[in-house]
Amino acid sequence: MRVRSLSLRLPGSVLGAWLLIAPSATAQSAEDLLTAREHFHAARRLEQKQDWAAAANELRAALKIKETPGLRYHLAYCQEQLADYGAALTDFERAKQLLGEGQQAADVSRLVGPAIERVRAQVGELTVLVPDSGPWQVFLDGNEIEAGEAQLVNPGLHIVRALRADHEQRHEIAVAARGEHRLELEPPPSQIDRPQPALARTSIAMPADRTSPEASPSSKLKLPLLVGEGALTALSVGVAIGFTLRANQAKHEADLALSDIDARDPGRQCGSNQLDVRSACSQLADLKQREADDRSVARWGFIGAGAGAALFVATWLLWPDEASTQSEARKPRILARLDGESGFVGVFGGF
Repeated sequence: MRVRSLSLRLPGSVLGAWLLIAPSATAQSAEDLLTAREHFHAARRLEQKQDWAAAANELRAALKIKETPGLRYHLAYCQEQLADYGAALTDFERAKQLLGEGQQAADVSRLVGPAIERVRAQVGELTVLVPDSGPWQVFLDGNEIEAGEAQLVNPGLHIVRALRADHEQRHEIAVAARGEHRLELEPPPSQIDRPQPALARTSIAMPADRTSPEASPSSKLKLPLLVGEGALTALSVGVAIGFTLRANQAKHEADLALSDIDARDPGRQCGSNQLDVRSACSQLADLKQREADDRSVARWGFIGAGAGAALFVATWLLWPDEASTQSEARKPRILARLDGESGFVGVFGGF
């Protein structure tokens, strides 16, 4: 017998039970609870179609009426399928918190712990540090954050933008799964005008080469290198995310299949003599092996993505390009010669 896909069946049954008893246990009106129930059933239909984004929107609408561990678990699972691991971890942990506050959901209680561990392995931490106590505004990927507080983010390249008075700075940082990263912002430039030093009574020799040199061969390699490193990073991220989703699906199906086996023969589980239980256990072993294989491939994908992103950033920041090489050669310079009572001052450079 082939193990059936039981995606999200048990948390859904717990949530359905809550909706039926809610009128006598909460202050929500019957009309509100009916609306919440409709949002939940719509989300379940969308989950079966694997339309995770639309299902998440329906669950958020239901959560505005009533917050339960089951709703939070469903929302977190949808976010996990969308590879939004930071948000998924937040909602899985919120579901666990609601259970700790006394709300009952036995199936969610069993599943939420492994889900938190599974998703925590997919996120990294990023802390942005400011150089002084001034009025800084810090934005991570367009969203304002609190400086000095660790932010849970998905692996990959992230944009940090910081504002203070009229000074603005922008940084790109690559975050790896399970990594803890710190970004120290640069102090704002000084507003004090410093006096220029007086011209010394000495001679400054004219450079021997007065022409603008051609760009070095290495500077012409920068663009092809960036394209190749970007393609490597994108491919690795795609492989990592794709196989992570496959592994998560296999893990979820295995968890639910195990629950089905428990229901059939709770005392013996896979030691049962029942033919259908033994067949289900064989399929369960296949699911666990598929999960292990997919996670291994995903792990190498994330390693490749991190390496590609690091190389991209290093090449972008450190590798000289043609424009910078030529602009340095063309930069104007001052020539001065002062001897006794006569002297000469001039400017030279490429134009």
